[in-house]
Amino acid sequence: MMQTLSHWKRLFSNACTLECSDMRLVGRDFEGTIVSGPGRIEADGSSSIRFSMYGSAADGGASWRKMISARENPYDALEQFRLFATDYEGNEWAGGYTAVDFFTDHKHGWPLTGELQGLSTKVTGPWVAKDSSVELLFLPPFHLPMNEWMMTTTTLGEEELGWSRGPGQQVIDVLGTQVVFAHDLSGDGLWLTADTSDQLRHPDAERWLSEPLRILMGAVVYPRLTARNFGDGSAFVTLLPAPRQVSPSPFGLMQPVGPDRTHGERFWQLYADILSMVAADGDTADMQSHEVTRLYEELWQAQRGSRWSILLTLASTVEALAKSLMNESDKRSEFSDDVLAAMEKHLRAWDGDDALRRRMLSNLGLVRQRSVLAFLRDTAKAGKIDAAHVGTWQKLRNSVMHGEMAAPWSTAEGDQHMQELITLVHGLTRARIVKG
Repeated sequence: MMQTLSHWKRLFSNACTLECSDMRLVGRDFEGTIVSGPGRIEADGSSSIRFSMYGSAADGGASWRKMISARENPYDALEQFRLFATDYEGNEWAGGYTAVDFFTDHKHGWPLTGELQGLSTKVTGPWVAKDSSVELLFLPPFHLPMNEWMMTTTTLGEEELGWSRGPGQQVIDVLGTQVVFAHDLSGDGLWLTADTSDQLRHPDAERWLSEPLRILMGAVVYPRLTARNFGDGSAFVTLLPAPRQVSPSPFGLMQPVGPDRTHGERFWQLYADILSMVAADGDTADMQSHEVTRLYEELWQAQRGSRWSILLTLASTVEALAKSLMNESDKRSEFSDDVLAAMEKHLRAWDGDDALRRRMLSNLGLVRQRSVLAFLRDTAKAGKIDAAHVGTWQKLRNSVMHGEMAAPWSTAEGDQHMQELITLVHGLTRARIVKG
């Protein structure tokens, strides 16, 4: 398959600068262009994309009021500026919402700068893939258990000077198409490509394909470059300030990624199963990641905090996964309607403290639905998770959720509790994948 991103990889694999003949900072649709002028966009090859421009404003007063409003409402995206730019090759770029500031002292004009969350452009040309497909390029690459190897031989004339062997390619049949992982010949990139199908479609495909990796590796894995090939000679290319290093965490569902062949087979089977789950629950309305993916992203974020915050997140993740597994039958109370009705009648007839009676009636409402703990215990009885791990979760969840400090994590007991909760999360995740 012709790879559209081959054209852009040379430009964006390292630090680069796009010189732009025209840059426009736009407000809301009815506000139009606020400031315009020439400038540049600089990508440092890792997690930063910035623009700078020397602009002019048709209405200086209105532009200044917009600048103040944006600063006073930093969390309201609609109050911020949107950047559009045209480079000297004629490519039109959209930079999304950005917070803008002055970058130097000035007497004339508007020297403005800001951070961009990404860049996108619509492209056409002979180097654009002709099939409806998606391309994701991860820069730099990271290790995955490929089943095909790539060999490189170096020769001088007819003399062979040396050779090297490394991971090459992995092909997976899923969602009515083939998903291909392949290392770039240069060794500095990892490709993920797939033709679209009825089940893997635009615009969700490029987001769905990386989600299983985030769950399996327990890391926030994003491509540096993506291409949405429409099949008519045009494509939508996006540059993201993705992390330069992808370090798997202990929270990954399939860690570590080892060289064992059976380990690799399990890894890719899980990848296909997770991708199927993500597609089955896919919702194009809000373009959000799958709920399980978001839970693993929260775990990854939590590892940068205190041990107590990690425990809070693990406990919450277990509860969220359990709730996602419960169907209407599972949610029915373990107590019969007759028993609940009799208890309510008894409480209403009790001639005691009125405030206490109201509180007990309120608590009775909580048991009209089955508790997460009861569901987890039944799941353990079915052999899907460990009953001892459920007990650990109950003990620690009740303490940390009510403001009690957990036992020191530096102890052997603390390490064991951590591992038990991680294992419980993984068991529930596997059950969620099977549920689809």
